[in-house]
Amino acid sequence: MTKKIPVTVLSGFLGAGKTTYLNHIMTINEEVRYAIIENEFGEQSIDSELVIRPEDGVMELNNGCLCCTLNDNLYEILNTLFDRRAEFDQIIIEATGVANPAGLAAPFISHPAIKAWFPLSSIICLVDAELIEEQLKETEEAISQITYSDVLLINKTDLVAEKQLGDLKQKLQVLNPLAKVFMGNKAHFPKINTGVHHALFHAMPFVSEDIQDVTSESDIFPVTKPHIHHAHNHTEEVVSQTFVIEHPFKRETLYHQFFVYLNFQSDGLYRMKGLVWLEDTDKQYILQSVGKRLDFQEKRAWGVEEKKQSVVVFIGKHLKREGLEKLLNRCSA
Repeated sequence: MTKKIPVTVLSGFLGAGKTTYLNHIMTINEEVRYAIIENEFGEQSIDSELVIRPEDGVMELNNGCLCCTLNDNLYEILNTLFDRRAEFDQIIIEATGVANPAGLAAPFISHPAIKAWFPLSSIICLVDAELIEEQLKETEEAISQITYSDVLLINKTDLVAEKQLGDLKQKLQVLNPLAKVFMGNKAHFPKINTGVHHALFHAMPFVSEDIQDVTSESDIFPVTKPHIHHAHNHTEEVVSQTFVIEHPFKRETLYHQFFVYLNFQSDGLYRMKGLVWLEDTDKQYILQSVGKRLDFQEKRAWGVEEKKQSVVVFIGKHLKREGLEKLLNRCSA
């Protein structure tokens, strides 16, 4: 049997820092060849613009089921990766911020063929130290992500007091006593070995004890999507509103309008992400929010033949498209 390709799932609620941590993993492990699978919630891909990696090493699952267990594309991508498995050492799946990792992990530990060639090494859940208390009160998804992960990484530790971090660690260990808990932030993440099995998945309810490793290539791939009914009740109130704007924004107006919106009008908003076109510059900019915090940074220059436009995605509960459209129009040059 040829080399197996271990799979790591990055989980965590919207804005917890999954993409930042993914970039960190790839930066410190330059010798490792990664295949990255991204699952975004929305019609347009923004997260892929934030990932630093070779373009041919990223495969996206757009606009699919939020927990993406039964997404047709997932099985198609695994079939492609099986054919190209000599090109990769590890696979990392960056789950959408409202995904339930239990469902996402299931094919990798219960499907005989997938389990044999793409074993699940770990589910790493990033926890936003500043916002997790509120998220646990308001969303079932945040609780599910913590309880079904075997590694919990408390992120953004530089934004909260030390006592709060100690209390948070205790709470997480009560919610998931089997998980290993780490702390860090974008300036200093702890070392967590991806691709190393933590041997905790036997305690999870979706693991089948009857699965046997498959060693015959000819009998296992390609794999097909199982015919299982899947409800979406766990995220029925969460919606995304995507806007594509064909004219540039005013930089100062854009920042001011979004700052006011986030601090006074953004009830129900979990996350905002945008790749924006500004007047009087040949550079693309990334605009994104987590909670009340607004981040605005230069990305790269527009290509000579690249179409200039802005794509802005809002994710949350009960978002009114008309109001968001008016917000964006006020920022136009």
